[in-house]
Amino acid sequence: MTDTQHTPTTDSDASNPDESTRTEETVAAEQDPIEILKKERDEYLSGWRRAKADYENLLRDTQRAKEEYVKFANEQALLRLLPAIDQYDVALSFAPSFDVIPQAAVKPFENWMIGLEAVRSLWIEAARELGLEKIAVTGVFNPNLHEAVGDEVSETVPAGQIIRATVNGWTLNGKVIRAAKVIVSKNN
Repeated sequence: MTDTQHTPTTDSDASNPDESTRTEETVAAEQDPIEILKKERDEYLSGWRRAKADYENLLRDTQRAKEEYVKFANEQALLRLLPAIDQYDVALSFAPSFDVIPQAAVKPFENWMIGLEAVRSLWIEAARELGLEKIAVTGVFNPNLHEAVGDEVSETVPAGQIIRATVNGWTLNGKVIRAAKVIVSKNN
């Protein structure tokens, strides 16, 4: 009798005869310094790309925040100047008629009024360049732009429409910084 030992085989051994070979190749590749360096290189390159993208996003966000800050940085200064601009308009609205001025004084007075209108135009243009715009005070009352400070019965203006402004309203780059104070028409 011969004593041969028989080792049982499993299905996994039979179906994967190369498994031991692949494992050895994988282990050999993992131990290969060139492969290790390639993996490290790829990891570093990937990390660098992510860091670069994060930095570019940071720059873009910082630029956007700076532009937003600059856009509205003048808001407080402009709010302090608005009463002067409004009073200038009020002063111009009380200019006397040329009909009551003696003929000899009409020409100098006309020149003076032209100068005042030119100064007003400069104020308005400078405000516009800074993003400051006067809110329209005609038509339908808009609670987002107007503040109703009173109402009156009007024969000529339909109910819910603005009759007149008591204080001008202003926007800065599209943002309401002071609502227009208005008188609104109401029904009889």
